[in-house]
Amino acid sequence: MNFDKNKHLREVLDTHKMCHIQNFVNKVKNRREEIKTKMHNHYGSDKYSSFGSGSFAKHTATNVKFDLDLVEPFKHNAFGTLQEMFDSIHDFLTEEYKNSNVTIRKQKVSIGVSFPIEEGDEKPVEIDVVPGRELSDDDYLDSHDLNLYFNEDHWGFKKGTSQKTNIQKQISHIEGKSNERQIIRLLKIWKKQKDKKYKSFVIELAVIRALENDNGSMDLWQRLRFVMAYLRDHIADSSCHLYDPGNSDNDVLETMGTYKRNLLRSDMEIMLRNIDDNPEIFLPYYFKVNEKYSGYQKKERGLMYPTSPQRFG
Repeated sequence: MNFDKNKHLREVLDTHKMCHIQNFVNKVKNRREEIKTKMHNHYGSDKYSSFGSGSFAKHTATNVKFDLDLVEPFKHNAFGTLQEMFDSIHDFLTEEYKNSNVTIRKQKVSIGVSFPIEEGDEKPVEIDVVPGRELSDDDYLDSHDLNLYFNEDHWGFKKGTSQKTNIQKQISHIEGKSNERQIIRLLKIWKKQKDKKYKSFVIELAVIRALENDNGSMDLWQRLRFVMAYLRDHIADSSCHLYDPGNSDNDVLETMGTYKRNLLRSDMEIMLRNIDDNPEIFLPYYFKVNEKYSGYQKKERGLMYPTSPQRFG
């Protein structure tokens, strides 16, 4: 019997659905609402309505890793500088949670809020608060453009600098793209399981680009293979660009660096070669079922998975 690649990939997706950890998701959502209320009560008319972003908002989250971000859009005259805005939110949240075991930390473009892990949970509830400031007075409601502050050297930007973005456009860019979201989730599952450090945003934009002419004729495995071949053939090419939908001047591939682009190309090349040679062994090796939420057992399949992604022989 031939190995059913589509059946396996569907099981990978099914066992990584968020519904399996709905109780934990509800906890995270409740904590986000708690922070949202605190921010509203404290900053009032200095900001616009907050909203969610990240993989959860884009419907690309998996139950092994997902982001629940809270974007806080501030009015242009709320702060003299972006650093003042960033530091103010950090200091406010630190004061709000000073009598608890909550950890508040400055991150690259956000303030991380980590609550103590609760009994029965595998990980703590974590929320990233992303502050942004509109570009000019009364501009945000029309454009939804924001300037983010870089607290650390990151993505080619130095600490203390800023970058224009439009998170609403980033979310809209993937809206309605259910086929693309499946492939994005599969590659994020691979990335997490194999501890790859590629930015999910790069993966997301590359998948959308690769499948932009897809007419729906490909099945799940064919789409995944097509995207992997696209990454193999184009991602390290200097003529390949992936522009941020929230800022057409920001080529996210430029910040990836030549080394990582070639590394990703090499990963795709090895994976495709191995899967094509022996799909029954290597597809489950690279794209593993979350066995916690499945009756899947390796022993029942009578298979031994390799410990190395290299070819046999």
